[in-house]
Amino acid sequence: MKKLRFAAAGVLLFLVVAIDFTSKVMSVLADGVLVAGVVLLLLPMLKTTK
Repeated sequence: MKKLRFAAAGVLLFLVVAIDFTSKVMSVLADGVLVAGVVLLLLPMLKTTK
């Protein structure tokens, strides 16, 4: 029973770290998508015609 508790605690700690890491990665990716969208919207206005 003691080993089962240690295993369950280890799994929960791993899940906490995995979810936190995944959250940070998803946040960075979402920021990148938003920045790319803004750049794509503003790109035609920034181009100069000769």
